[in-house]
Amino acid sequence: MRKFLDLTLMLEDGTRALDLDPITFVNKYRSIDQDGYNLSQVILSSHVGTHIDAPYHFLEQGATLDRVPLDRLIGNARLLDFSYKKAKELITRKEIESYNSVISCDDIIVLRTDWYKKFPSHEYGYDNPNVSTEAVKYLIEKKIKMLAVESPTLNWEDNPNAHKILLSAGILLVEGLAYLDKINTETFTFYAIPLKIKDIDGFPVRAFAEIA
Repeated sequence: MRKFLDLTLMLEDGTRALDLDPITFVNKYRSIDQDGYNLSQVILSSHVGTHIDAPYHFLEQGATLDRVPLDRLIGNARLLDFSYKKAKELITRKEIESYNSVISCDDIIVLRTDWYKKFPSHEYGYDNPNVSTEAVKYLIEKKIKMLAVESPTLNWEDNPNAHKILLSAGILLVEGLAYLDKINTETFTFYAIPLKIKDIDGFPVRAFAEIA
């Protein structure tokens, strides 16, 4: 029997990942008591919580999220466990290369660090383990389709260069995953589904795993 596991951080009124990012507003615009129905207005950053980066996030001529084909948002995932990494430590090329035999073309590579447990603290936003630029280059060589991480950004030490290198290769990036420690298998089907908004650079997603 198939099992589905939610990998998405909860958003609510006041949520933000980084200190200078816009705050999430959830406004009860209509109510059953006054209007006969509930309707909410939500204002949020395109990169709050669990979200996806389209190439346009850092590349002026890059594809916007509405132009990303649906089959790029779903695929075979491989979970790599780096939960032993401490704050600000690098995930190196050599460490990723140790998984060489199990990383295939068009895989979605998911990196577990258990960093979601820090959300929504200041530490969560700025002290996360970083994926080294050389590790990013290696994953490009392996021709993966997507990289997914628990931290709110890929690499503070080489930002935005690491992002640009990854996105310019046509590889999507999901940041802010959660609950990867609940997955008891190394392979599964991964979904990261955003809304379809014209000319957007990224957007929060409902990320989840389908486990056979």
